[in-house]
Amino acid sequence: MGPDANEQLLDIARVLLAEDDEKLPETLLHRVLQATGAQRGFIAVRQGESFEQKFAVRFDRASSDADRRFSRGLVRQAIETRAIVRSSPSVEQSVQASGARAAIAAPLVHGSEVSGVVYLDYLDGEPDAGAVPFLERFAEIAALHLERALAREALRRRNQELERDLFSRYDFRGIVTRDPAMVQLLKTVAQVADTDATVLVRGETGTGKELIARAIHENSPRRARPCVTLHASALPAQLLEAELFGHAKGAFTGAERDRPGRIASAHGGTLFLDEIAEVAPEVQAKLLRVLQFGELQRAGSDKVEKVDVRFVAATHQDLAALVEAGKFRRDLYYRLKVIDVTIPPLRERRGDIPLLVASFLKSCWKGPGEPRFTPRAERALLEHSYPGNVRELAHAVQRACALARGPELDVDVLPSELQAVPPAEGAPPRPRFEALTAEALTAAREAAANEVEAAFLDALMERHGGNVSAAARESGLNRTYLQKLLARHRKERS
Repeated sequence: MGPDANEQLLDIARVLLAEDDEKLPETLLHRVLQATGAQRGFIAVRQGESFEQKFAVRFDRASSDADRRFSRGLVRQAIETRAIVRSSPSVEQSVQASGARAAIAAPLVHGSEVSGVVYLDYLDGEPDAGAVPFLERFAEIAALHLERALAREALRRRNQELERDLFSRYDFRGIVTRDPAMVQLLKTVAQVADTDATVLVRGETGTGKELIARAIHENSPRRARPCVTLHASALPAQLLEAELFGHAKGAFTGAERDRPGRIASAHGGTLFLDEIAEVAPEVQAKLLRVLQFGELQRAGSDKVEKVDVRFVAATHQDLAALVEAGKFRRDLYYRLKVIDVTIPPLRERRGDIPLLVASFLKSCWKGPGEPRFTPRAERALLEHSYPGNVRELAHAVQRACALARGPELDVDVLPSELQAVPPAEGAPPRPRFEALTAEALTAAREAAANEVEAAFLDALMERHGGNVSAAARESGLNRTYLQKLLARHRKERS
């Protein structure tokens, strides 16, 4: 095994030490293909008593299962002998049935167990002399990391199952997300909804604080009783007090009848107080009594009423800072923040933007055909900073649907602040996805990698005037592997 192979192994070791993401097995397999000259490969992973194909690289995803077969006999030999095996007459037929001319299988041994097998296909030739020594060294350092990759994959699957279970068991109507921080927040909501604990919801304007409050109510034993909302910032102190606590007939000019107020109206249910920081100090004192003792007194009445209300409050302001500044009661603050949740702004959960856009399109579109944003409009939607958060995005989509002259929505129907997003200098167009699935993402990633690979080869061969040996020396690629790459890309372009 030459110095180039040693350098490649060192590079792989660096990758193993530095990276810890879900694409690591595929990343390593790409490196192995480069070092051994193989055209495609995968890792056969133990599944109970059998080994199944995982982490496949360069297999045609559009091909049939028959076209993606491999030699199980070769895999069995590698497991039984715990040694690298090459295709032989006894397994030649199964190798050729998979579309390959030759194959190598290298066992990954961890402790006393074979945890997997690296399987490489050669479609138009034979492995060179350095392939087996390289795989022997690679297998020594890769087995432990395969165990870690499988554990991470199992954990991801478990998390996905828990998220599906979360949305199926609880009513999160109107909330659209796959963002990890938002999913964690919803788990907290589900956990505390069954209690009577007061909840303080923090978040910028437009993040969906009222939706969280309603989720708390709808998933609680109080769901059959009212969920009453009051926006404190919309009313001056005197009117806010009357709205909250109600009044008796004759309490003031125009009070021609008894009025229960929002707190009494929420008896047995939930009261959502939005923008709690705007409540005047004199109203804060009366609100504290309700929270402490479950008692209220209407304006103009001597009667004290008992109420059973669960409070959810929300604010976009820093309540702790207001407390220190003497603008908000400290005792009320701690009564409100028994449970404290914070909704991340939309700019911190950009992965949710396509999901939200699809949801808003579905609810807003009234015209014929299937609405869709052009790539330019999609980019504008994705790159805007959204100071108004989800509400701003919803209004942008609503505006686009109202102004559209057909199902294709371009930037001209978006608000001016979104139209102002400059086009990326020389940036490739964003891919469009027929389906938002893991398979679609993998296919798009592989297509993009193929384009990058072609551009790299063009630049490399242009620099060396088409001299493959010189190009291989500079790039550090195996010469045989480089030749096969060039051949494959010439075939794709023809």
